[in-house]
Amino acid sequence: MNRNVLIGVILAVIVVAAAVIVFTQRSSQNTPTATQTAPQGKVYVYNVQLQGGGGTQQMTAYFIPLSNGVVYGQVSNQSSAYFMLKNDGVINVLAQGAGQFQKITYYSKLLQICINSTTSATVAGDRLTLTNSQCTPSQTPLPTAKNFDDVVFLIQGLPGPTSQSQWTKAGTAQTPYGQATVYTNTTSVPIMTGLTAVLSYEKQVLPDGSIYSLKVQLAYGTQVAATLVYTLQNVAQLTPDLKNVVDELSKNVVASPGGGLDILRVAQKIGMTYNGSWPAAVVFFDLQCPYCAQLFKYNYTLFQGHKLVLVDLVVHPDAQPDHERLRCLYQQAPDQVIPTLRILYDRFLAGDANYTNVLPQSRCPVDVQAGQQLATLLAGQNVGTPMVVVVYPNGTYTLTIGYDPASIAKALKG
Repeated sequence: MNRNVLIGVILAVIVVAAAVIVFTQRSSQNTPTATQTAPQGKVYVYNVQLQGGGGTQQMTAYFIPLSNGVVYGQVSNQSSAYFMLKNDGVINVLAQGAGQFQKITYYSKLLQICINSTTSATVAGDRLTLTNSQCTPSQTPLPTAKNFDDVVFLIQGLPGPTSQSQWTKAGTAQTPYGQATVYTNTTSVPIMTGLTAVLSYEKQVLPDGSIYSLKVQLAYGTQVAATLVYTLQNVAQLTPDLKNVVDELSKNVVASPGGGLDILRVAQKIGMTYNGSWPAAVVFFDLQCPYCAQLFKYNYTLFQGHKLVLVDLVVHPDAQPDHERLRCLYQQAPDQVIPTLRILYDRFLAGDANYTNVLPQSRCPVDVQAGQQLATLLAGQNVGTPMVVVVYPNGTYTLTIGYDPASIAKALKG
């Protein structure tokens, strides 16, 4: 998971074009909004409903003001994600679901945003844990938020109002918690020439500064694409389970790159393995990938003499039968796989429509799902082929995505 996990947890599929620009825009905006900080020591429980895309989604959200920051959480089905924005500028994320657990710490350094992470997941029946630490250039610090609406806009990647002057008082409304003041706002975001996303906001603020309801409607012209509504269901004390979450979020992740031996072990279980010397190379490939073809045609000698594992990452679904045929070749004559790949990819680059006829006609099982899952754990949203993981005997590793033989060669030299 990279820092984009902070953007579009609910609405990402619908407002991708708008959300892409939000993180950098909001990161330098720390102006207080119309609401006051809600009383500390309480848990505000919201029902969340998203209508759009022909269906309705329901989930539960938590807002927990604390002396050292605020916590926002959302739970849906078997997955959950919690975010803690600490007063010292650190953002911690805790997410779990589908057998995967991930904790991330985002923090600012001079002209950099740094990320420490740890991820645990089960792939092909094996549990693996990856840790990483990296910094990337950034001219702006991480965003901050203390109020419920600020946090929602940040987490959901919404380009909403960022100051009191951008909200318009629109009357009052009766709620189960007393009379609320209603505020509205309309924000327009150009998507492309002739297309503008219009986001209409409405919030109902209770006398103590807490928010009873927050509504966001996304429209393109007169066409409503999605409506997101938070409604306060309960104000309660911190439960033991939520206290455990808060305690965990309060601890920053201290991590260094590690988990390479787990990667190698799982890759060997699902891929095609060749013995050799350290460091090891795990190569994710697709039989319809032109850059994979170039890697194996022009740079296959990079891997000679090294521990090598070839993992099927079937980006093109109609290539799966050919991957299954290649797996049969591995079972019958493993030493012929790489020479055959070189012939196959050479014909592929030459435009031969029958380039796979060098493979056996029989088909053998390939755990395509496990290959995709392992690749996603490593690269997140940036999964692509070829992808090469170089693993060192101490468990550290490097990752190269795309056709970059120079980076692969450097990694293999240690």
